[in-house]
Amino acid sequence: MKITFILPVYKVEAYLRECVESLTCQTYTDIEIVLVDDGSPDGSPELCEQLTKEDNRIKVLHKHNGGLSDARNAGLKIATGDYVIFVDSDDFWIGKDSLEKMVALIGEYPDCHFYGFNCQYFYPETNTYSKWVEYSNEVLVPLSGSSAMLSLVKSGTFPMSACLKIINRQWLSDMQITFKLGQIAEDIPWFINLLDKCDKCLFINKYIYAYRQNRADSITASGGERSFNNLLDIIKTELNIIDKRSFTPEAKDALRSFLAYELSILIAGTCSLPKEKQSTARRELKQLCWLLKYTQNPKVHMVSRVYNVFGYSATERVLRIYNWYRQRKK
Repeated sequence: MKITFILPVYKVEAYLRECVESLTCQTYTDIEIVLVDDGSPDGSPELCEQLTKEDNRIKVLHKHNGGLSDARNAGLKIATGDYVIFVDSDDFWIGKDSLEKMVALIGEYPDCHFYGFNCQYFYPETNTYSKWVEYSNEVLVPLSGSSAMLSLVKSGTFPMSACLKIINRQWLSDMQITFKLGQIAEDIPWFINLLDKCDKCLFINKYIYAYRQNRADSITASGGERSFNNLLDIIKTELNIIDKRSFTPEAKDALRSFLAYELSILIAGTCSLPKEKQSTARRELKQLCWLLKYTQNPKVHMVSRVYNVFGYSATERVLRIYNWYRQRKK
C-alpha cells in the first residue's frame, strides 16, 4: 500500500527540509512525496530539486502561482498512492512510526473512505506543543458521514484541516472532491464534502501533526477583509446547497449549527474591517442570526443565550472580549 504526501510549496524555504525529513524518516517506507512548487519566489524551488536528489521517493512539480487550493489539486492529479495525505510545508509530522500506525488502522478498518488523526500546535519561540482537543468516543469507531457530522458538531470538535486526514485516493478522485480555487478557508467546504460523500469514516486521537503557530506571513495569520468575505461566502454557499446534500435531517441541523459557529467568528471580527464597511457587514450578519437557534454546538449554545437575551450589539461585544481574552492566554 503506497501513501502519497502532497506538499504545496510557497515561501517556505526556512521550513521545507524539516517538514520533508519528518516524512522520509517514517518507519513505513512505501511512500511518495509530491512537492508542488507554486511559483515560490524564494529559494524553495531549488531546495525542492535538491530534495529529489536526496531521496528517490520525492518528486517535484513546478507551476505558476495559483494558490494553495490549486497546488493541492495539481498534486492530487499526479499522485500515485493508494491513499493521500496533505501536508502544509511549514508544518511537520511528529513521531517516526506515526504513518505505520495509520496504515495499521487502515488494515483494521479497510471499509472507511478516510481516517482522521489529531494535531498539536507548535510554538517555535518556546519550542513547546499544545494538544488540540480530543475527539469524542462516538467518532473513534467507523461511522457514516451523517453520524460523524452530528457527533463532531455536538462535541465542539470539527477538524476541517485537510492535513488531518488520510484519504482513499481513488474514492477522492471518483467523488471529484477538490479544493475551490482562490478561496481562503477552503478546507471548510472540502471537509463538508468529504463527510457528505463518504460511506464510513473514522477518527483517532493520535497526535501526529505539528501545526506551526505565529508565522507572520502565513495565510491564516493574514486575516483581514478578504478572510472575512471568504468565510461569509462559505456560509451563504453552504446554506444554498444544504438541502441537496445527502445528510440526514439531524446532520443537516448539526451543519447549520456549525455554520452558526462560523457566523459567531464573523460577528466577533466585524470590528477588524475598515470602518466604512462595518455597517454593511453587520446588516448582512444580522440577517443570518436565525442560525443561532441551532445550538448543537456547545459554543453556539452560549452565543445564542446572549443573543436572545441582550441582542446583536451586546453579542458582538461579548464575542470580541472573549476573543481578546483567548488571545492573551496563548
